[in-house]
Amino acid sequence: MMNKAGLTAVSLGTVFNLFLFFAKFYVGISTNSLSIYCDAINNLGDTFSCLIAVLGFFLARKVSELKSQKTQSLCTFVISLIIAATGAYFVYNGLNRLLYPLRIAYSVEYSYIIIATIFAKVLMAIMYICFNKKAGSPVLKAMVLDSFLDCATTTFALMGLFLITKINFAADGVFAIIIGTAVTVSAVKNIIEQGRYLINN
Repeated sequence: MMNKAGLTAVSLGTVFNLFLFFAKFYVGISTNSLSIYCDAINNLGDTFSCLIAVLGFFLARKVSELKSQKTQSLCTFVISLIIAATGAYFVYNGLNRLLYPLRIAYSVEYSYIIIATIFAKVLMAIMYICFNKKAGSPVLKAMVLDSFLDCATTTFALMGLFLITKINFAADGVFAIIIGTAVTVSAVKNIIEQGRYLINN
């Protein structure tokens, strides 16, 4: 029952994150905004993370409780590695944008799309919390944290998109660096935590 709830949660997360990726990728390419584009890649990483979690919950149903916990912990560890790599990618591209700024095409319609994705991530976080009450899984806890972090990430990306039209400076590059640093730090903390669990058990 616990693994079934977790499996349902991450399966829904896979679909939602893939949808958010396409929405943000469209806005990022249309506006030439690095921060929005990086945020889209973040959602693509979340999609792969959910797929790994689906595999983890599926395998956990076939083994004992202890091995199930180890499987979920290993999945959380791998997911965190993907998130950390994504964060580093943000920082690299942010630095590159500062060196080679490009013209941004801002529109209110694009902003509405990004705002809608923020609310979608809040709903996803609530969904993970509800399912985690049944599953009690470290994977879902990581997904909750990642969802709220994504809300902040997307908000920063939206601010970068807006500010670039007001100031003669590659603001989206700065926000990409801030986003990347925050994402990487959070992921590294999870890597350390799950690594210790895997070593000690």
